[in-house]
Order: sequence, then structure tokens, then C-alpha cells
Amino acid sequence: MNRGKILEAWRKMRAAGSPIHGGPEGPDFVTVSHLDVLKRHVPDVKIRAAVSLLPWQDSNALSLAQAREGVGRFGAIPVLADVCATDPLRMMDKFLQQLQDLGVAAVRNYPSVGLIDGSFRKTLEDTGLGYGKEVAMIGLAAKLDLLTVAAAFSPEDAQKMADAGADVIVAQPGLAARKEGLKVAAEIAAAARAARKNVLVFGLDGGPDGLDGIQSE
Repeated sequence: MNRGKILEAWRKMRAAGSPIHGGPEGPDFVTVSHLDVLKRHVPDVKIRAAVSLLPWQDSNALSLAQAREGVGRFGAIPVLADVCATDPLRMMDKFLQQLQDLGVAAVRNYPSVGLIDGSFRKTLEDTGLGYGKEVAMIGLAAKLDLLTVAAAFSPEDAQKMADAGADVIVAQPGLAARKEGLKVAAEIAAAARAARKNVLVFGLDGGPDGLDGIQSE
């Protein structure tokens, strides 16, 4: 199933009042990621959550391996692969093409520097390894006609990703407390829709009302 058909099917679901749900087991899309490997080898949920934010052991290679196993196993359900866009050892156009050749239908920018702040985040941005690399990856994937799912951590992120051509914005309020997190997620959703009317907005698990879909980890 290609990008256009997936978006058409999802928009019909939303028009009918049915939210889109996806994760490692679907049902509307399946994610493949370095997280799949972590779940098998890091039993402590808190440690796994922290480790998943970093590109340990070449997260792109792990995503690629999981894609090889996952594509086809779920029939016609589209497969979404996580991509660490700031990896300086990957030629991103060739890597995205590899995923596409395997049958991956969609990509997301994860692990992301979006959850990093302070002086370390400034260093990453100053050295060209910041969030802009993730925006560029989403734009490149869109040109390859991959469905693009962009993790956004602020309204500014959402606008940049929508402008780059993201089909879906995942509102991720970071590590904020639940009440504040729901407020930030709603602001991210509003900014995404203001930037482009037809963009779909997903949340992570228990997101705010008014979202088009939910992505579970």
C-alpha cells in the first residue's frame, strides 16, 4: 500500500469518526524500531524508556533489521520504521531508499534530539546535529513518496515539520507532567493544523481529545 492510499484510508476513517491506532502490533499501522530489540533485552521499563531516547548500538541498523523481519508479516498493514536522522555515519537518502525497497511505507524521526535541552542541546544544534536534521530527513522522505510521521515537541517543531511535508505530526510533549503535557500536546496539534489544514495529528497513548490517531510505543 503506497502513501496516497494509506492517507486516503486514514482520512476516511477520521471522517467516519474512527481514530487511527498503531504500534508494534498495529492494528492500523505497525512500528518497527530499535525499541523492539530493547524490549527483548532490557526488562526494566524505566531503564528502557531512558535508553530508547539515545541511538545505542546503531539504532538505524536495528530498525533496518526489524523492518526485514516485520514487512510482510502483517499482511497489508503499513509498516512504519523509526529513523535516527542525526546519524553522521548514514547517507540518509540511501538509507531511506533501503527501507523503501524493503517495503516500509512510512518513517518517523526517532530517536530524536527533541527531548534534549540545555547546553548539550545547544552543542548539538551548533554542530549541525540538531532537530533541523530531522526536519530535513522528513522532507527527503516525502520526496521519495514515503509516508512521513514527524515527532514534534513544541508548536515550533510542528510548524517546521508540516512545512517540510510531514503527513502526520505526533504531538510529543516531552517529559512534562500529565496536565502540562496535555496542554503542550494540544498546542502542538493546533500549530500543525494552522501550518497545513490536511495534516493528521497523532498523540502518544493517552493524548488530548481532538487527535486523529494514537501511536503506542
